[in-house]
Amino acid sequence: MARCALSGLLLSSCGYLALALNDCQDGTCSAHFIQMQSSALKQTHPWPHARGSPPRQFGTTPEVWTSHKLSWSFHDPAGKYHNIFAGGPVIDQDKNLFQMSAKGVYAFNSSGHNLWHYDPPGISNNEVSLYGDLVLGSTKTGNAFAVNRKTGEEVWVTNLAKDAGGDCGYPGASEGVFVVGAEMGHDPASDGGNVNVFGVDAKTGEKLWEYGVDKPVWNLTPLFPGDGSTVFMDFAGGMYKLNLKTGAEVWKTLPETSRASFSDGGATLGPNGLVYTCSNFGENRGSEGTTGMVRAFRLDNGTQAWYKMTTMPCNSYPAVGHIHGVSPLAVVVTPGSFMGQENLHGQVLALNANTGEQLWRHDMKPYSGLFGMAAGDTEGSFTRQLEGIQQICLPAHWSAPMIDGDGMVIAGRSDGNMYKVFGPTESFKGTQSQNMTVDSGTISEKIPLGSAFLHGALAAAPGIFAISSCDTLFVFQK
Repeated sequence: MARCALSGLLLSSCGYLALALNDCQDGTCSAHFIQMQSSALKQTHPWPHARGSPPRQFGTTPEVWTSHKLSWSFHDPAGKYHNIFAGGPVIDQDKNLFQMSAKGVYAFNSSGHNLWHYDPPGISNNEVSLYGDLVLGSTKTGNAFAVNRKTGEEVWVTNLAKDAGGDCGYPGASEGVFVVGAEMGHDPASDGGNVNVFGVDAKTGEKLWEYGVDKPVWNLTPLFPGDGSTVFMDFAGGMYKLNLKTGAEVWKTLPETSRASFSDGGATLGPNGLVYTCSNFGENRGSEGTTGMVRAFRLDNGTQAWYKMTTMPCNSYPAVGHIHGVSPLAVVVTPGSFMGQENLHGQVLALNANTGEQLWRHDMKPYSGLFGMAAGDTEGSFTRQLEGIQQICLPAHWSAPMIDGDGMVIAGRSDGNMYKVFGPTESFKGTQSQNMTVDSGTISEKIPLGSAFLHGALAAAPGIFAISSCDTLFVFQK
């Protein structure tokens, strides 16, 4: 394992430290990143949460997608439309993968062998997360739970509220506290989400604190900067930072220009003392022809550093890292319209993480699904109805993007394809195939997988890239 020394501190990932220091050009934040790296040494799982491993929840991976090929896949034994998946997999230190579905949690080893299956206390639409030897999750019945990751045995169950929203959340844990949403909201902008965020003792299930949000959290994705706090976004672009141990409010920023809006996007940390959000503007609610907003907030005090309007709705999560062919640190978002109309536009957009200036964009061909739905939804609705589970996945336009170790952007789209965006054509030296397209001076490759994807679809570990559509887990290995 590569190691480097700085002021007597051994760091297991020199690359991440270099990334942090290169983007702290005013000399004020080096200590912050050393603190982050020290905390990171305690994390052993390569992909325990939908945005990566705390405190590096940047939506990036040091793994490079080079010779990875499809190794195996999994869908319901009765047929892929007989189940519906919640987000994507998480991956532990043993390269085991854990996938939530409407029929419970499945655990697989890296060869695709099913290790165990767990029926949670209620149906769940939320991706699970890893913390030590625990698999943590929550259900629509307002329960949180923990399972032993090695055996699948239930460790604890705690009821937090009478119910929880049917959105696809990404709860997670750090420093012994599991942060999760419950109690379904009934806001005029959109019925659903959760109005309360809870801190739960990850080892015992004891409820530690409860925090009521100004607007419901939708697809709640808590982030853990490594400073004893958690950060998250509500569905109107409001940002919250709470003390992780007590739930006390550190700061709250509610942008006035967006409080009547709705987005099921969220926030992602950056390695430069900022947190980035993808939401919508004014009274926009993600439909075709409306605009979105990317914002950068300072982690220390919650003030807005910059914002950038997007020509399409912003309904997903940013990824923050270095992308191929571009020098500045980048924040990458995937604007695109919600399902329900024809000719839905979408793009992959890269911005300068320090200023919001556009670095490049890749426009996609407009998508029209059967009856305006995402790929796989109309086709599987009758089968799922017979199964007595949620009939349609109803994803946003895109999954959250991931940036790999070579600066390539990966994302799944509602058309049933996974896209690898290589960046500016002049910097790409790979072999082109019939699935590659050039648009707006950038080049991408399309990989057909059949059905649409939820935000947390992607995961990575040494030698592994994985992506879950709404009905199938695909695992690519060297």
